[in-house]
Amino acid sequence: MFFSVLYWLKERLRDAWLWPLNLVRDFPARSGRLAHTLFTGSKAFVQFPLFFWRAVRDGIFKRQMRWAVQQVGVWLHLLLVQLFDLVGGPEICQFVMHFGMYTTPLTAAEQTAVKPIFGTHNLRYQDVRIAQGGILHFIFRHNGGLAFATWYTIHLPVKRGEGRETAVSSRQNLPLLVHELTHVFQYHHVGTRYLGEAIYYLVTTNRKCYQYGGISGLRVCHQQGKQYRHFNREQQAQIIQDYFTQSRQSQDTSAYEPYVNQLRQREL
Repeated sequence: MFFSVLYWLKERLRDAWLWPLNLVRDFPARSGRLAHTLFTGSKAFVQFPLFFWRAVRDGIFKRQMRWAVQQVGVWLHLLLVQLFDLVGGPEICQFVMHFGMYTTPLTAAEQTAVKPIFGTHNLRYQDVRIAQGGILHFIFRHNGGLAFATWYTIHLPVKRGEGRETAVSSRQNLPLLVHELTHVFQYHHVGTRYLGEAIYYLVTTNRKCYQYGGISGLRVCHQQGKQYRHFNREQQAQIIQDYFTQSRQSQDTSAYEPYVNQLRQREL
């Protein structure tokens, strides 16, 4: 019990330290994304009178205005989440959330299994935390036991009443871990926007956003020039999960390879 308390305190101190650390080491990437969003917004604002005149001239005003409103919504979402990232919102939220759950780092075996997929230097594997138990029992009871990832934390469901040893054993579902780690990868390279985009498709498709057409669908998509970044966030994660499963079963993964390579090149 004493050592468990010490471990818990160590993890919370680690969470607290990540806030100032990431403010510094992630500032170039986060400020760069924000600057790009501000630039594109300013550019669109300057061009709006011409856009408005052309829409009226071509008799497609209503359709173009609906499209413009959607784009403004997308832009505002990017602006808000990138400001959130810039001030260290992800680190603050994780610090608070972790008080109500048990967190552990990736094991050496888990890192060995996933690094060939994501690349050795494309992710801070030592910062990833697996969260189980605590308030997550309540969350999983109301979300149907759906695992999820928030920033650098992967939340995995376990049955209420089971001990810590059983909770750890649930992590043997490596394909599920790979799926959620893909979301961590998304966050690391595009920021918190991944979370809003994933939730949007989960809600608007009634959780059917994982379907991408399987192997045959991927072959058709590749022939048509569809890139990995054109799939929604959940499809992206499912593609990597299925690639991992089939590669471990020594099945043909040629349909997945172009998209896995694009993931490793951070084309999200």
